[in-house]
Amino acid sequence: MTRWIRSYGLMLKWVFLSNRPWLSLNLAVQIGIAAGFIYGISFFYPEITPEIAKYVTTGAPTIILLTVGMVMVPQIIAQGRTEGNFDYIWSLPVPRMAHIAADATNMFGSTLPGIALAVALGAMRFDFGLNISPLIIPAVLLISMCGTFVGYSMAFAVPKPMMVNVITQILIFVVMLFSPVSFPAERLPGWLQAVHQVLPIQYMADLMRGTLTDLPINMARAFAITGAWCVAGFVITGLLVRRRQ
Repeated sequence: MTRWIRSYGLMLKWVFLSNRPWLSLNLAVQIGIAAGFIYGISFFYPEITPEIAKYVTTGAPTIILLTVGMVMVPQIIAQGRTEGNFDYIWSLPVPRMAHIAADATNMFGSTLPGIALAVALGAMRFDFGLNISPLIIPAVLLISMCGTFVGYSMAFAVPKPMMVNVITQILIFVVMLFSPVSFPAERLPGWLQAVHQVLPIQYMADLMRGTLTDLPINMARAFAITGAWCVAGFVITGLLVRRRQ
């Protein structure tokens, strides 16, 4: 365990220094998502009621976490596979999952400014008070970990890296327009509501809504299902990472 923790610390520093030029671009993208989502999505509604304002405000940080975990992470992994980066990284005398954990930590840290900005902009734009729960910390961590490990699973499971880019483009389209992130699930057709009863996206958004607003959310169910997807993503990622040469 001591070796693993030391390896994690070294890889965390290595990943941060390697990604430092890219982090500023990532931050700019997140600021764009936060401002664009808060101000742009409101044009879809003829009137912003307090309920809609809370859905839009909590949807923005959820979208940021999903974009980083399920879109940017798989695309970066796919690019790394194409360039052969993992041949070098996995030849190093460190556990492979230590590198994955360090990379996930770096990704999560890069989302925090965008999340804070999105919530602050939403509260100011729609003029309502936040009802912040202490559970916001484990909720944000769980959403990030779930999205990131699902992203890793997809990136390592798909045989052709180019296919990963196509899948992530479709995925963000589905998340933005056909997932109950910034609107109630009841607005979707019945069959799509049934699909989202199984997928984690709705429950990730529920975690954000339930810890930032007074909207009635079944938090136990949201934590349980998101946690189950997170564990599944972690196990699959571990198996795929150990299998690949």
